[in-house]
Amino acid sequence: MPDHVEPDNEDLVKLSVFSAIGKSIVSENSIRGVLDKVMEQVGSFFGPLNWSILLVDGDKDELIFAVVVGKAAEALLGLHVPLGEGIAGWVARHGVPAIVDPTSEDPRFSRRFDSITGFTTESVIAVPLLAGGKVFGVIELLNRLDGNCFSAFDMRVLSTIADFAAIAIEKSYYLAEARRLSELDPLTGTLNRRGLGRIIERESARIRRYPGKLSVIVADVDEFKKINDRFGHLAGDGVLIAVAKALKKTVRSADSVARYGGDEFVVVMPNTGPEEAELARNRFIAAIKAAAAGSTVPFSVTLGAHSSDKADFNELFRESDRDLYRRKAGPLEIDKNIVGALEQESKET
Repeated sequence: MPDHVEPDNEDLVKLSVFSAIGKSIVSENSIRGVLDKVMEQVGSFFGPLNWSILLVDGDKDELIFAVVVGKAAEALLGLHVPLGEGIAGWVARHGVPAIVDPTSEDPRFSRRFDSITGFTTESVIAVPLLAGGKVFGVIELLNRLDGNCFSAFDMRVLSTIADFAAIAIEKSYYLAEARRLSELDPLTGTLNRRGLGRIIERESARIRRYPGKLSVIVADVDEFKKINDRFGHLAGDGVLIAVAKALKKTVRSADSVARYGGDEFVVVMPNTGPEEAELARNRFIAAIKAAAAGSTVPFSVTLGAHSSDKADFNELFRESDRDLYRRKAGPLEIDKNIVGALEQESKET
């Protein structure tokens, strides 16, 4: 049986460093928080002149500079790189780490990025971010601040950071996905009431900080019970899906669509006054009519709208509902009632 070997002080320091790095990274619950924490740890431990995290876009077979720190960082942020180009591209394609020093002697190195930033890269260390055996990103460091070469020990530390980061990012992704799914209506793919509540909180906070108009449009399927009774619930579900698709296709990127009740939808429209809301309402009507024209089940939808400069969603929903039911009553009938009331007032006076 081998003798027990006590760790020396250097080993204890290394263990303490790894433990601190791991705890700080894995404690984050958002992907952005993990990336920022990784960059913080890399900067404090290695002291590189430039460092970045590139994420793989599998659909386009590219890397994207997701986080960049150092000289001319803004020139690289968001830049797309073909998978395989440069040291980071090579690491992403092969899934193995690399140390390159000097870069002038390595054919894998691409000078294109130095020409963009005006930076002179002399040494590079890059490690893959791996999850489930697949590369989803790369951590890349350029030029140590002290002028020394990157070492095998640096590689071990950076690979350990990458392992912690991969675990934390995977955890954050599944947490985010679970939150997203918990806020979606499973039938229509729109937000459910929980998701709508989050939008309400966000927009209430925004309008309190930055005054402006806010509009809500409520859409209600006309005589939905009769559709279910005549054609069946599956047909009714098809109508709801068609309405949701029409709304989601027509809204702006800043708008949010939610299924508020059985056959009622809500569209929240930031920075939108009454005139814009009415234009949007007409666009939704046109889109829904087009959807109804292509449906085997006849249906129609009534929409009501209201705008306010107050973060009072109770008022917005209440007034949008009132507008909706006024429109359901039919404009001709309402006009006749108003005319009749005016005539009666004239007689009384």
